Amino acid sequence: MKKGHILIVDDEKSILDSLEGILKDEGYYVSTAEDGSKAMEIIRTESPDLVLLDIWMPDMDGIKALKSIKGYRSDLGVIVMSGHGTVETAVKAIKLGAMDYIEKPLSLDNVLLRIDQGIEQQKLIRENIELKSRMLEKSEIIGKGKEIQRVKKDIQKASNVSDHLLIIGEKGTGKELVAKIIHNKSKREKGPFIEINCASLTEKAMIDTLFGYRKKKTGKSKSIYEGKIESADGGTLFLNEIFKLSMEAQNRLLQFIEKKGITKKNNRLFSLDVRIIGTSSFDIEKLLKKGEILYGLLEVLSKATIYLPSLRNRAEDIPLLVNYFLKELSLEYGKNIRGIDSRALEILVNYSWPGNIKELKNILERIVITASNEEISSKDIPETMMGNSPSVPIDFDGYPSMKEAKKEWEKEFILYHLKKYDLNMDKTSNVLKIDKKTLLRKISSYRISVPYPKYKKHIFQRTLKRSMVLCGKGLHSGLKSGLILLPLPPNSGIHFGKITSDESIPAHINYIESAEYASCLKKDGVVARTIEHLMAVLHMYKINNLLIKINNEVPIMDGSAKDFCQLIEDAGIEEQKDFVEELVVKKTYSVGNPSGGSKYIKIEPSKDLIVDYTLNYPPPIGKQRFIFVYQDQESFKKEIAPARTFGFLKDIEKLERMGLAGGGRLDNFILVDDEKIVNTKLRFTDEFVRHKILDILGDFYLLGRFVRGKITAHMTGHKENIALLKRLIDDKS
Repeated sequence: MKKGHILIVDDEKSILDSLEGILKDEGYYVSTAEDGSKAMEIIRTESPDLVLLDIWMPDMDGIKALKSIKGYRSDLGVIVMSGHGTVETAVKAIKLGAMDYIEKPLSLDNVLLRIDQGIEQQKLIRENIELKSRMLEKSEIIGKGKEIQRVKKDIQKASNVSDHLLIIGEKGTGKELVAKIIHNKSKREKGPFIEINCASLTEKAMIDTLFGYRKKKTGKSKSIYEGKIESADGGTLFLNEIFKLSMEAQNRLLQFIEKKGITKKNNRLFSLDVRIIGTSSFDIEKLLKKGEILYGLLEVLSKATIYLPSLRNRAEDIPLLVNYFLKELSLEYGKNIRGIDSRALEILVNYSWPGNIKELKNILERIVITASNEEISSKDIPETMMGNSPSVPIDFDGYPSMKEAKKEWEKEFILYHLKKYDLNMDKTSNVLKIDKKTLLRKISSYRISVPYPKYKKHIFQRTLKRSMVLCGKGLHSGLKSGLILLPLPPNSGIHFGKITSDESIPAHINYIESAEYASCLKKDGVVARTIEHLMAVLHMYKINNLLIKINNEVPIMDGSAKDFCQLIEDAGIEEQKDFVEELVVKKTYSVGNPSGGSKYIKIEPSKDLIVDYTLNYPPPIGKQRFIFVYQDQESFKKEIAPARTFGFLKDIEKLERMGLAGGGRLDNFILVDDEKIVNTKLRFTDEFVRHKILDILGDFYLLGRFVRGKITAHMTGHKENIALLKRLIDDKS
């Protein structure tokens, strides 16, 4: 059985003959072409699995050939070869769709490795395309129950009209999927589908995002930035959690709907054809009573409304969904899962699914990753789901008298408000309408563990409400990687563990193995690489107890931390009944020399967590400084989390050894040459320095506690961060 069909395109006959012989010996079926024109003929008639393409050829050069190949078959993998090209040529090729770049003279081992990886990647791409095609054939909505049949009818009606639409349902019920189906089935299918999460931006940022803005450049010149409404002309604007828009934004959106356009320069109405599809997972009546919804906007949207049922209200569809997701995930992870036994399926059907379909898929993804047998059994189901049902009976036998029941309720009531007001005794006593002495007496009587009078230095411990799964690629290996987040009880700490076993390693500075290009942990054969972005998110969200299962390295995602923020928010945060003391810095510690522009980092006392970072590179980066003051997790998510890592073309060989520059992975970091950013648009003008702050926030959580202190740094990296942490921890001990 042949391993795959490889097309080699090169004008040097000696290379064609050598590669053809080697690849045939390795079990590949091989075709050859001396130029781009002949290559296109073979692609049209023989449909190869992978192309090895030389950049420098007569007739049609490699770049033109690459454009032609991708224009004809966008899914076909192409590995570019060149002995004359520059790194800029490689970047250009990858931006045009090449999956990898190999320099001549060719290394046999390297060529075979890249081809094997390429064939596997192409196999996954084809399987995913086929899977999505089958999903579309199944009308895209899985289920046969009465509730889902109603939804399908509503979708069909909404697809045949152009009315603005409101989709209402709990989180995780598939509101975005329904919106996309309606768009794809409507007359707008060829137009854009623009998505905005209305709960993720500040009021000003949301108005700018929707309606555009002008930014002053120099002197009197200005840059005009187009809003998402304008970008959606001829298509659909999907506004997730639309009623999280401010009242001003809602009012301007209503004006746009009524006028069918936006007013631009000189008060001229600019007509636009945009369909608004909004969603809400909140109680509409409550939002109206609170004055958080503009009634006119609700009236316009609710003329066409689709209500999505929760998964617990369509339990009859769970077996269908389980079988569908198991097939999809088995293909994605290369597993041979053939089914699920009756007991395991019964547990899934009877579970309450607070996160709905999204939670179901996350749980099944975790099960597929860790499953060792072809059939899923009850042993594979997380213990937290065992015996769970939509309504859990109260254990009345646990309370011998009304008096004891009242005490237990009052204890929980006090604990709830202590958590709500961050252990502030004054606020809690005011809300409970009792004096502070009475509150303290009750805390003592009920043996509530409050670290008073030092409570201001303590916070409640946190974990996640449910387990979550995230998939991406590893920074070092470039291979598909994933992680599973599992809640842990109080005082457990953060741990990284193997997906395939129970072995784990604490996320603590004592286990740092390497801090050269990323922070890596190692203990007794357990390895956790590239942990800093995830650790920064756990630090800023103050998560104290969590097990993170990985295949040796945390996926790099897009090079920033924004996907990890979303993962934590999707899981939900659970405050636990125990406390942890914050790490309050009481004196100054430093590493390096602050004079002469050398690397330098210090931490000094401060009531807040502040990071003041300065970097100074030659153009196009230049000198950048950013001061981040932690206010809450939203300030981190907005100012720091989206900042991506960066690298330099002159360091391309180092990047390749790290796995960054191979396999078409030039999209997960910012690539800089001597004059410009070559592969992406910056998210911030000072994105480079913000990413350095992201790394610091991640490294400093290796102390296991939220830090209160001011960190000042200049041109430092992970090595210096870790050195400062060691100095601080040595002094504490």
